[in-house]
Amino acid sequence: MESSEKRKPRPTAEMTLQLERESAAEIARPCSERRAAFVVIGGLDVGDTILFAEDRATLIGRDAECDGVIRDDGISRRHARVCRDESGAFVIEDLGSTNGVFVDGTRIERHRLAEGDKVLLGKRTILKFVMQDKLDLVFQRQMYESSIRDALTGAFNRRHFDEVLAAELSFAKRHGVSVTLAVIDLDHFKKVNDAWGHQAGDQVLQSVARTIMEVLRHEDVFARYGGEEFTVFARGITAVGGLALGERLRAEVEGMVIRARGDARIPVTISVGVCTVPGGQDVAAADLLKQADVNLYAAKAAGRNRVVATALRIG
Repeated sequence: MESSEKRKPRPTAEMTLQLERESAAEIARPCSERRAAFVVIGGLDVGDTILFAEDRATLIGRDAECDGVIRDDGISRRHARVCRDESGAFVIEDLGSTNGVFVDGTRIERHRLAEGDKVLLGKRTILKFVMQDKLDLVFQRQMYESSIRDALTGAFNRRHFDEVLAAELSFAKRHGVSVTLAVIDLDHFKKVNDAWGHQAGDQVLQSVARTIMEVLRHEDVFARYGGEEFTVFARGITAVGGLALGERLRAEVEGMVIRARGDARIPVTISVGVCTVPGGQDVAAADLLKQADVNLYAAKAAGRNRVVATALRIG
């Protein structure tokens, strides 16, 4: 791939939807301390929570290194920050964003937050300032994760992916950024279920998802799109980089070792259809998905366990 940005651990369904019994008992004890946070109540990431840092400013924007990363094409890379003033109160500051920061309808440069304040960033993302205890925050995070992730694999679900794809394509057009979509399908997956059972099939899906997530950058969007079909959306990747990404995913999956009962190895390979849109092109999500699908079927027709990549040009 064409970026060396440090990868960050990604949550899995197990991590986000369950609590260890000891952890749950600890969290459920009476707690007088409340933490400050934003809850997203409008925009693409409704239900998400941005917990404020205790010992430094909390950065909010599109940049993957921000504490609160928001996918909204109207939000700047580093849009705003929240810090404490001399009295200990939380203050939000605009960091010179293009579309501004609004609190309860008024554009601000700096504003001391009060519980319940509604903050508009960009065109459509609305944040609500709250003070919550640990149990509230854990519950809020779990509810959000369960709404956007596939429970089996921990990848994003199809609904969330479709929403993100539309927003990312709009951003890419406005900013002249090339984007790449990869559609991934497990080869002969039915044979896995028939030979080793559906439990082994679930194990294969989980292992493939985990392997792919370890390859991707934090800002790449990975989803389970169907039964044994996954998608990856990557921003800032050219056609050459898109082919390299597809090949790396294919090779990593082929190299996995998955054992079934009796210590038998389950062979797993994938076919990948990759489509790249050069910077500045106006393309509909349906057209991009269609071309990536065409490339996927070409990979399968050519013998499977391979990658077919093309660029999509409009007009």
